[in-house]
Amino acid sequence: MTSESVHLDPGSAVGPYVLERRLGHAGPSVRWIARAPRGGKTVLTLFAADPTGPLARSRLFGDMHTLAEAEHRNVARIEGTGECGGIAWIATEYVQGTDLARLMAGRGALHAEAAVGYATQAAEGLAAAHAAGVLHGALRPSKVLVTPDGRVVLVDFGVPRRSSTEYLSPEQVEQGKVDARTDVWALGCVLFEMLAGEPPFGRGGPATTSAIVRDEPRFLPRVPGTLTAIVSACLRKSAFDRIGSARELANLLRDALDEPAPALASPARRASTAPPRSPSILPARPLSISPPRANGMRVPVLRGRVKGAALRAALAWFVDAYGAQAIARLAELASPDVRSTLSFGEPALGFMPSGWYDTEIVGDLLIAMERAASPPDPDAFIARLAEAIARDNLTGVYRALFRVVASPLLLEANAQRVWRTYVDEGTLTVRILSPGSFEARVRGWSRHHGAVCRILPPMLEQLLRGVGFTTLTVDRTECVAEGRPQCTFDGRWLA
Repeated sequence: MTSESVHLDPGSAVGPYVLERRLGHAGPSVRWIARAPRGGKTVLTLFAADPTGPLARSRLFGDMHTLAEAEHRNVARIEGTGECGGIAWIATEYVQGTDLARLMAGRGALHAEAAVGYATQAAEGLAAAHAAGVLHGALRPSKVLVTPDGRVVLVDFGVPRRSSTEYLSPEQVEQGKVDARTDVWALGCVLFEMLAGEPPFGRGGPATTSAIVRDEPRFLPRVPGTLTAIVSACLRKSAFDRIGSARELANLLRDALDEPAPALASPARRASTAPPRSPSILPARPLSISPPRANGMRVPVLRGRVKGAALRAALAWFVDAYGAQAIARLAELASPDVRSTLSFGEPALGFMPSGWYDTEIVGDLLIAMERAASPPDPDAFIARLAEAIARDNLTGVYRALFRVVASPLLLEANAQRVWRTYVDEGTLTVRILSPGSFEARVRGWSRHHGAVCRILPPMLEQLLRGVGFTTLTVDRTECVAEGRPQCTFDGRWLA
């Protein structure tokens, strides 16, 4: 039995709710404003057809119960699920506000600060849902509500539906696959549209589908360079090359929002479209971290990876400094896994700054690079690699990140935030020992590789010197590769 075979009008009862006003039909579901038992309003989603069978319905309800437990201010609260007369229903928080689609229909492109503010909150909502194991899968402007006080609320998580063509990811177009990085892509499309006034690949149809798989988005000159880099990293064709998670995207957007005002300037309406700034509000209890699900299937979460931004500049420097002969030598010396990762003939050997690469492969690559270069002073070679990495990251898309470690106290408080930007496992803690010295420890780095660890001291030196630590030196005093339980570094600077 479906909702089409049951007469539903305003005043009809569905479970404990009374229907008041139909909002619309989207794919296999119909949405109503309904009156809750205690008199408030709720949004009731009714399935016009069974969501592909009892098993899929059970999985859907399971996801909704999980999402209800992981309550977050940027995700519409799930108030209940059930069945009534053969109709499956989901009750969701009624949010007083306007969705982004209507907001942009009335205003066109938004001011950059407003767009980043909305996108940051949306990324926070996605991060909370992903941590609970729930994907959205069909994010678009109409699913992003903005309340009168500037709060962003995401709606319609997990509900079976057809996504608008404009926001499909390449893997959805080609393979029908959905994972957490699909939601990152969709939010990148939404942010592009807020900045440019139109979706990045067109407004639907075969031409849009082809462009999603084939073309790169064209940014308007008024879009700030920092945002261009972030959105571009969301819209990499390969899911593995994108910004790795909604949490990382939220951090990048927050850093961009903290840029000086001119960096986010826009000639169109420096207006009052920006939401009030408010701190990120995390759930009151810790979320259980489990892999996100796509269509009820667990998606494996890979760990032990290094961000491409931590290595791409070093590879570019290696190519420039040593030339074709060293590249050919690198191809001979590299392991099969490393060779399969490299793209010879492309800038930085094909490494993408937004990509995540297995720590073991990165370590093997560093060893092969040193052997191919045959430097007379290996330590000086590693120092130059570290300098290239630091220079690129201090002036590139991550430059705002390093303001959070620009003093000893900030370094102590924010070390883990910087670590997780570049390495997706392990914990970095920094303890100030005295004016002019600190101790840093890395624990839980299960995919530890000695070559990667070896480059950490000079890289820390270069990065911290770049943000104001004077005559700083860092020494590694113990290492997991030597059988120790952790890696420890001593830092000294001119206080």
